[in-house]
Parts: sequence; structure tokens; C-alpha cells
Amino acid sequence: MSNITPSSGNDMSIDTHPHANEQGKDKARLLDVVAMPLKGRHLIEASAGTGKTFNITRLYLRLLLEKKLTVKEILVMTFTKAATEEIKGRIAKTLREALLIWQEAKDNGNKIKDDCDPVYQHLFNSFDIDESLALLKAAQLELDEASVFTIHGFCQHVITQLAFNSGFAMSLNLGNDTGDLYLQAAEDYIRKVSKSEDDFRLLAESGWHTPEKLLLEFGTSIKSTLTPLMLSEQDIERAFQKQLDELPDTSLAYVKTLSQSVEENEGLLVEQLIKTPAHRKERPQELAALKSWLRSCVENAQYYLPPPEAEAFVKVTRYARNSSGVKEILTPVKEFAATLKKLFGEKEKALAKVPVFKLIVEAIGFIKGRVDKQKKQLGLIDFDDLIRMLADEVVKPNNTLVAELRKKFPVALIDEFQDTDAKQYAILDAVYPNASSNSTSQTEADLLNDNEESASARDRALLMIGDPKQAIYRFRGGDIFTYLKAGRQADYRWVMNTNWRSVEGMVKAYNRLFYGAPVASNTPTDVFGFDIKYNPVEFTSKAAAAKTPLVDPANQRSAMNYVSMCLEEKENTNIMRRKMAQWIAQEIYRLLNEAYFELRNGEPKPVKPQDIAILVKDRTEAGAIKNVLQQKGLACVYLSDRSNLFASAEAKDVLRLLNGIWHANDTSKVASSLASPLWGYSPQMLIELLYHEDDATWDRAMDKVLSLRDMWLQKGCMSVLLHLMQDSYTPHADSVERALTNYQHLAEVLEKASTTHQRPEQLLDWLNKQIHKPESDEELTLRLESDSQLIRLITQHGSKGLEYPIVFIPYGTGYRDAAKNGNSTSQIFTYYDEEKQDLQMQLGQTAQAISRVQNESEAEDMRLAYVAVTRAAHRCYMGVIPLTNNEKSALARALGVSGEEGLGNDWSSVLRRVAEEDESHASYIDGDEFVEVYSGFEQNEVIPQLTALQFTGTASEEWRLYSFSAMSRLTTTGPVNNAEIAEDTNQNLPSVPVLQTIRDEEIFALNTLFADSEILDEMTSHHNPFVEMSLVTRSDLRFTLEKGASAGNLLHDILEHSDFSDPTWEETGKELVNRFGLDEKRTPFLYAWLDEVLQTPLYPNMQLSLSDLTLEQTLREAEFYFPMNDTQWALLKEVLTCHRQDVAATLGGQAEVAPQLMTAKLQGMMHGFIDLIFEHEGQFFVADYKSTWLGDTLESYTPSALFSNNQHHLYDLQYLIYCLALHRYLSNTLPDYDPDIHFGGVYYLYLRGMHPENEQGEGVFYTDIPSCLLNQLDAIFASRDGTHTYQDKAHELESEAPASEPQSDDTLTSGARVNSSSSNNRASGQQQFSFDDE
Repeated sequence: MSNITPSSGNDMSIDTHPHANEQGKDKARLLDVVAMPLKGRHLIEASAGTGKTFNITRLYLRLLLEKKLTVKEILVMTFTKAATEEIKGRIAKTLREALLIWQEAKDNGNKIKDDCDPVYQHLFNSFDIDESLALLKAAQLELDEASVFTIHGFCQHVITQLAFNSGFAMSLNLGNDTGDLYLQAAEDYIRKVSKSEDDFRLLAESGWHTPEKLLLEFGTSIKSTLTPLMLSEQDIERAFQKQLDELPDTSLAYVKTLSQSVEENEGLLVEQLIKTPAHRKERPQELAALKSWLRSCVENAQYYLPPPEAEAFVKVTRYARNSSGVKEILTPVKEFAATLKKLFGEKEKALAKVPVFKLIVEAIGFIKGRVDKQKKQLGLIDFDDLIRMLADEVVKPNNTLVAELRKKFPVALIDEFQDTDAKQYAILDAVYPNASSNSTSQTEADLLNDNEESASARDRALLMIGDPKQAIYRFRGGDIFTYLKAGRQADYRWVMNTNWRSVEGMVKAYNRLFYGAPVASNTPTDVFGFDIKYNPVEFTSKAAAAKTPLVDPANQRSAMNYVSMCLEEKENTNIMRRKMAQWIAQEIYRLLNEAYFELRNGEPKPVKPQDIAILVKDRTEAGAIKNVLQQKGLACVYLSDRSNLFASAEAKDVLRLLNGIWHANDTSKVASSLASPLWGYSPQMLIELLYHEDDATWDRAMDKVLSLRDMWLQKGCMSVLLHLMQDSYTPHADSVERALTNYQHLAEVLEKASTTHQRPEQLLDWLNKQIHKPESDEELTLRLESDSQLIRLITQHGSKGLEYPIVFIPYGTGYRDAAKNGNSTSQIFTYYDEEKQDLQMQLGQTAQAISRVQNESEAEDMRLAYVAVTRAAHRCYMGVIPLTNNEKSALARALGVSGEEGLGNDWSSVLRRVAEEDESHASYIDGDEFVEVYSGFEQNEVIPQLTALQFTGTASEEWRLYSFSAMSRLTTTGPVNNAEIAEDTNQNLPSVPVLQTIRDEEIFALNTLFADSEILDEMTSHHNPFVEMSLVTRSDLRFTLEKGASAGNLLHDILEHSDFSDPTWEETGKELVNRFGLDEKRTPFLYAWLDEVLQTPLYPNMQLSLSDLTLEQTLREAEFYFPMNDTQWALLKEVLTCHRQDVAATLGGQAEVAPQLMTAKLQGMMHGFIDLIFEHEGQFFVADYKSTWLGDTLESYTPSALFSNNQHHLYDLQYLIYCLALHRYLSNTLPDYDPDIHFGGVYYLYLRGMHPENEQGEGVFYTDIPSCLLNQLDAIFASRDGTHTYQDKAHELESEAPASEPQSDDTLTSGARVNSSSSNNRASGQQQFSFDDE
């Protein structure tokens, strides 16, 4: 099935031959979804409105049914989250539709309807029906796991999912805001450079002497992967010389003509200008100086500044009225001299900037290096790092990642490919080589793999879908030159040239505009530049808009309407913008009152405000339009307004409210909270409350505050806000809808944030930071439901991918000089260097760089105009006013407007000619004279009666979010009768559906310490005493550091953010130590202790210590979830007791009986954080740090003593849960995973007892975890048969099947999801490791 209707006779450089061939490789063919081969590298150019997403879904269906790929194996990549959701939705719709058609056809004797989609017909007739139905059903079931990503999401997925078998560190945290790191590095640089008075003065003279100003000017360059090119003095001289040589009015050939003209007409010059004795006194010498200057330039092929005498001779006052020809001789000389002086001045300025630019290059390198170092220490990456890391990895020789990606994703579809950049393309280029490089790149692979693998390599496909005419995101890093390069390297090139969006007139109107000439002339102009050709698109009567044509009684309107104002009498820019906005307001009123869409049944459907969009370039243009529309009574919504939720008054109110509820003991904070409209108190009541005029009222208010505090702890802050909104909210202003929406939005956002900021203090701190420094997030942008009924006001960039029936582009003649930064010329230029075939970032001005940047910007302006105009389905209005440099605007260049009078290329002449052309479908409207006929419009819409749905289902109160800490609080060591154990977990547990979970920490209550001392006494009586030659003393910091959670958190956090193989304690721990409050004199002892911890042998492997582990071998603070389906505590208790007996037999000591639990079943999710997962020699280990104090000697920390402490605090249950999470994760992510081979065991590291010279395992608890134990834990938590002890289970496994046998589907669906996140919620963000690839 072809998306393309047959082409007209126009030459569009399109080949209609359906097969690829080398001769026609660079020639685009009309896309045929059915016939195109699903192998090799394809570039599909999809012009606006040509059904790109529709064809993506059809190609996706071919891949499913023809190549038998799963939804996980088809990589679909685009550039925004919204686009990924749209594509997922469209794929789901296509699968549902196909499944229905296949089923109906099967029921109809295996006959598919003749009017069915041609792609469906082809696939139905080509493949087995039952097999296709099975594949479609499987795809539907697995759609949630489909590999549909943004480019950043894909890179994150690869780096996390393949972290174990790639070159990436396992402990990486994704942070979306690294601004503080850059600011701190800039501060460090300014501090460093300020030590040199001369250097600091150089920066100050340019205004770059503060960190903020330095980042404002060069922040983009600092974050760029490009290396700045600083021009040397020789480079500047060469660029200056080249500029003069190339300019027609300064070239040496031109100077020679000037010199000859003066020499040949010397007699005339003397006769006319040296007449009087006064003249003869100075002017002969001036003329001689002039001749000498010009002659020396020519003879020496060198440019010199004119001497003062030469400049004096060509003063215009001497010959302004002379009609003898002198004026014609000397005026060019004078202009040449002026140009030369100007260019020499610019050169001197550029040379003067060299010293300061040397400092800037140094600053960029310093800040980059400092930030990179900080990121490495924090295990932090940002979105740009994701792409760079993956791109750098895939191009390394002999890397394993490319083969893994090819195996995981045999086919990739890249949507919006015109927005890609060089790094992103490098990834695709490495994974999916084209035909010419395929044989070379796969030679080595073919030697290593069998024929089947080689065949699959030939079937790999990369489909890049985009439109170079819509490449408008240069400011985000989008690189049109990468797209063009990809086009040259593609095996196949296709075009989609049938517009399914717009009516015939609209299609022909923008064909005329962007063809640069009447289409029938077959003489297109180079409108888009950079070898981007415009091929006119075809219209179809089946287009969506054609089904409801726009009917307008105003005959002088067309599909395209050019509206001019102030062309004869140019006015102030603001006045002209306002006049155009007034004309648009009146035209909108006219459309709302007069125009309508004709439905298929002939009924009229009036034009409504939501049918109209006004596209602007920036906030200034939006403001000009919005103000006028509001004054005229036309409501509009600015969709590109990024007004942040946290900047609203409601956000500040919620902060005060929650702050008072949490700090209920602080009267001032409670009083501030009670002033919130959510409490509903009147001003009089507030006065009585705050002045305690009625103690009973205050007591009632405090009771409510405390009850809400309890609700927060039990059900979350969202419950608090929703309760107040329903129970007592009294609005204080008119905009009730706005306020209610904001409160609801805030409740949702806070609930989401509470998953990573679990303590109320953390959540309040986060909310406070957001209010003072809000993050830029589409989800946090203010929106109202009623906005959907208003006129849309949106930026042209924001309109990409959208469509509207009627579009206004009010200021189509705007132009911005890209080489300017405000009113001054930029100091830094990023452009594509044709010679180097790469992007270049240049410090300092040269004419060549300025010209190149301007050319690239003007080309993107044209592409932006194309995006704007092609949003219109029925009609477009283009405003034409004489803004500054309007003749350089995209509209002027497309239409051929030059602004030169008398040549017929002025605005009025050109627009009249275009309007008179037969196929232009354009009108020219003089907007200077218009009458305001309308001031309102009638809305006859019937508002539907709304009713609220009633919930009739059931909600389970048994489901909970558990953690080890939560479970340990439910244990009891005393005897419990079976009747007392709650079969129904709702019976004897708190009626809270979620148990708050934080990082599992040791319990340091006083009674626990007393219990510990009793255990110690018992332990020391059982183990053999060591020779009393302790390596440390009782006064060492390891024994005297305070006992409690704070000390534990300090040690955990420092180790979490340290590179064990190369620790930098001072940088990592400084802030943490200060927050803890450790005396500065004791800090070196802390770091020395941590050094000893890292050097301690990990007994029983005396050859291994933490210091042997690189960052790449470790995963820190791994957060995990896995489901529990009626998990029986009795079975878990039995397994735990048996495990203790095994450990006791190995380490010595007494195995305790596992405690009872106050509930018989566990249902919900298990959640936790694993301090450390590390890999060593192909095995993976769980490790946890314990700062527990067991005594003041190293001998108090023997493995058997640690075993006893583990039992007492149920830490053995903790590590079994951790091991199950890692086991499930490895089962899904590690190829050929076998727990007997790959699962190394558990280390519990008691930090106070660890020392490099320990020989008996002091401070180190280790136990092996056999696969039979892992399998039985897996069965218990998945509620499968787990009644046997794991010794019995081991016997069964040995007799029935190997331990590495793949798990059942039930096991897989009960998988673990693992995340790596910082428990104290640093700027590092979060990196997900997902069992089910979510």
C-alpha cells in the first residue's frame, strides 16, 4: 500500500521504482509500505500532514507478523515523552483494529473485506491466520513492555539494563538538574582567577567576572561536548585578509581600479579641486598621499589604513556639488577608505579580545573538568551524559555492547529523525550499519558466529523517519547536517507526499509559497538552502479537513491570506503589532459569526474559538496579541506559557499549611497554617483563634491539626489536602476553578514526590526548594480544563506536530540576527564547518563565522515558517508589517521580496502578483482600513448534564507496602497462639494500607543496647579468646563515635558516594561530616578508619577487599520492589530457622528459632534499599553496612558474634529478602544466569570491627546462599508450593532438573524491580533497574 497518490507532471526528483538500486540510491522513491524491504538502512521523508504516524504503525505491524518480532525487539524512538505516549497509543489502536479484522475474517471463511486497509489485506493473505492471531494477541498482552523510548530513555535503558555486561558503572544516578555543580565550579574558577589582578581585570572589562555572568554567556558552551576554538592573532589576521579579498568593494582587483581611476583622472582632480593658493598649500600633498596609499595597497597586495592626508582629500564637502565627474571618481575611494577603517577597527577589537578569550578557554576547561569530577564522585549523570556515554561506548573497538543491542533490538524505527544530532546518530550508525559498511563490519562477526546469526544480521533494519523541512530545534542541539549525512549513507530513500490533513486550497497555497515560484513553472528557487529540496505535496479528497469544508461568505478570503498593514507609512513596532492584533481580533469575530464547517449530512457547524490558533515566535509577540484579544473580549490560552505550578499562590499556601500541621508544637507555624483558605476560617474567626479569645475554639483547631498530622503519617499528605478541600475549603478570590485545579495538582505532585522524599521533613524541604527554584517540567505547567474551549495562542516551535482548522501567523515578517546577543554581536559562534564536516564552536568574531551562523539561522527560520503554515487544515492568515529587517524574513525570501523600490519586488507588488496566480489559492488583504463590525458572538451550544459515577467495586485493606523494617516491627518473641495470629491482615494490624518505608537502618534504642550487652556476655563465654594484643585501642573513633542512627547514616552516606578504589574522603565527606557535627579534629581519624574498612579482607576470601572494587563493579543504594501474593509467614519462618542452623554449623554459635509475626499472611509489595551490590570475578554479592557497636575491641566482632547479632535484629531475614531481589533481577537481566555460578553470597560488614590486619574475619559476616534457598524464597513470596525445607528442595532439584533451568512464567511475573537512588535524595536523582523492563 502506498501512502502516496500518483504524482502530477511536476519534476519532483522522485523515482517511482519500488526497488533499491545503487544507481538510484540518492534518489527518493514514493513510499510503499507493503513492498519496501525490511532490511538495511532507510530514510523516509515525511512532509507535514502526510500520515507519518499512520505508516509507522503499518510498518510496525509488518515487523510483528512478517519478521515475527516481539514488541520488545522493535525499538521505536522519538524525542519527547508526549510523542512516545502518542505512538504507543496508536500502536495499541492498530493492534486492536487488526485483531478484530483478523478474527472477523477467520469467522467469515478466511476472507478479508475488499475495502480493508491494503496493508492489512497483504498481511492477512501472506501469512498463516492462526499464527498471525497468536502474534497479535501476544503483542497486545506485552504492549506495556514495548520498547518505545525517548532518545534519553533509550540510553538510560541501555546503560541500566546492560550495566552488568557492558562498560558502564552499575552505580549511576540520573539527575535532571546539575546547575548547582556548574555554579560551584564557576565560583571556584573565579576564586582562582581573582588571585591574578590582571586576569581578573580582563574578565571584569568584558563583564564576565562573576560566576553567574560567566555561566550566562558561556553556559551552553561549557555543557557542550564541542571543544572551543580560540582564534590566534594569526587566525584573526588571515580571516581579516580573506574577508577583504572576498568582498567585491574591497578586493585588491577593486582597489586597482580605484588607483587607476585616480591616476588617469589626476588632471581633472587638480583642475577641479586645487584652484586657489590656499588649495595649493595642502591639497597637492594630500593627492600624492592618496595616490601613494592606493598604489602601495596594489603593489604590495596588502591593505593599509589610509593616511590622514588621503582621507582629507576625499572629504565629501569638497566635491558634493561638483558635476564634472570628480564626485564619481572620489566617492568610491571614500567608501573604500571608510570600509577599511571599520574592518581594521573590528580586527583590532578581535585582537584585543585574545587575552580574555584565553582565560575563557581555560575557564571552560576548568569548569567542565571540575563538574565531571564531581559527577564521578557522586555517581551522577545528566541527560546529555546518557547519550555521550552510550555513543562513546558503541564506537570502541571490540565492545560487546553493539552485539548485545543488535540481538536485543533487531529493528529500530526512529521518529522525528530530523531532530537528531551527531552523537545520537553515531549510536545508530554503529548498531545498524548500512549495506556498504555491513560486509566490512560483520566480517569478524561472521567468523565468530554461525550462519543463522549472519542471516539475522542481514535482516536487521534501521528506519529513520523525519522531515528536514521541520528541523527547528537547533537551540536544543538538533543538527540538520546529521540528517543530511544520514540521507547520503542510507541504503534506501523514500518520500511520503500525499497530504492527509489539509484541504486542496491549503495544500496548493503552501506548495506555491515554499516552491518559491508558481509550481507550474517547474523553476523552483532554493528556498530552504543546504541542499534541502522542496517537492510539492499532493492533496487528496480523503483528507480529514476535506470532509468538513469551511464555508465563508466573504469571497475575498482564500486558503492563504496575506494581510498587510503600515507598508506605506511605517510606524513604531509596538503600534504596528497592536494594529495587526486588532485586525485579527475583528477577523476572528467575523469568522465566529459568519463562517461554518459543512458536515457530511449538510448541517452547518459554526466556527468555535477552539478551532482557531494564533502562532507566534516568542513571548513578546504573544503578549501583544493576548492583550488586544482580552480587551476585545476574546478569551485565549497561551499554550506555550510555562507558568510553573510552584510559582502559584496556592503552592506557597500549601507549604504554610503543611508546615503548620507537621510542626504542631510551634504556635507561630500553626497560626500561619490556619490562615489558609483550606481551613475555611473567616477573618473574624482567625482573629479569635490567633489572639486566643476563645480557648475552646483554639483547642478544637489544634485537635484537628493533630488529627491531620496523624492522617499524613498514615495515608500521605495527598489525603490531608483532599480532606480539607472537601471538608472546609472556602475560596478567597474569584478564580475558584484556577485555585481548585492548583490545589489538586499540588496534591498529586506531592504524592508523587513522597515516593522519593518519604519523611515529612524531606517533603517540606523539597516543596520549599521547588517554590524558590522550580524545575522546568511539562507536568508542572498550569492548565485548566476550560482552556480547551478557548482560542489557542502558541509558539511556532510549540505547534509542531499539532494541527488547527484556522491558523493566524500575525507577524510573519519578523527577523532576528542570530549573530547578535541583544544589541551587541555575540562572542561565541557554533556553526557547521563544511571543510571539517563537523560542528565548530568558535570564540571570537570573524566575518566568516558571523555569515555562517546567520545563514544557518535564516535557513531554520524558513523551516519554522514551514512548520507554522502547515499547521493549517482549512485556512491560514499571514500578517505582513514592515518590522526591522523584514526583507530578510523567511516570508520575504520565500516570496522573493527584496524591499528595493521600483523593481516590482516590494511587498505590495509581490503579494498582488501571488494573489493573481491561478493555482496560488491566495488573497491579498490591505488591512489598514477595516471597520469593527462585531464585538461579540452567540454560542448556542447545549451544555450536557453531568453526573458523577458511583464506585461499586471493593477495595482490599490487606494490601500493604512492606519493608524489612516494617516486618520486624510486627514480630514478637513471646508465645503466640494460633488463634491470636490474624488470618485476615486487616484484623490485628493498623488500618493503614501503606506502611511507611525508608532505608532499612539499625535500631539503636537504649533497651536494644542493653540487650546487646547481654548477648555479648553470652557470646564471649562461647568463643575462644584471642591473644590480648588488639590492633586498636578503646579510645579509637570506631568505638567512641556516638551510637545511633545519625552515625549510621553518616557512614552509609560517605561510603555510598565514594570510589572504593580511589576514595577522596575530603571531597565526598566534607558536607556530610559538617551536617553530622563531628569535631574537625576528629575528622582525620574518621577518614583513617574508613581507609581501614576498605583495606579489610572480605573473609573468607582474604585476597579481596572493598578497595579492589572499581565504581563499575558496584551498585549503591539499590532500591527494589517485588510483589507478595498471600506470602505465608509460617513457611518463611521455617526457611529462616533452617538457614540459621546451617550458618551456625559453619560459623559456630547458637541458632535461634525465628520469631512469630502478628499476621499469618503478607500481601502487597516488598520494598527496600540494598546498601551495596558488587561483582567480583563473574559473581554478584549483596553487602550491607552495619555501624552497630558490639564492644570496644576488634575481638568483639568475630563472625559468630556477628551471626548472633544478625539473628537478634532479624538481619538474616533482611539479607534473604535482599538476595531474593537480586536473584530475580539477575534472572531477567543476565544472559545464561545460573545462581550456583553467578550468585556469590552475602557480606554484612560491621564497620566498627573491620581492620586490614584482621585474620579471623572480625567485622565481616559472610554466608553463601545456595540456589535451592533462593528458589524456595522465590516460591514462598510468589505463593507457590513452598512447604518443604530448602534442604528437601535442594534434593528435589538435584534429582529433577538443573538449578539454572528457566523459571516459569509465574515466577517472571512476580519479578523484582530494582532502582538505584540516594536515600538522602541528593541532586543525583534516580536510576531505575527494572525486572520487567518497564
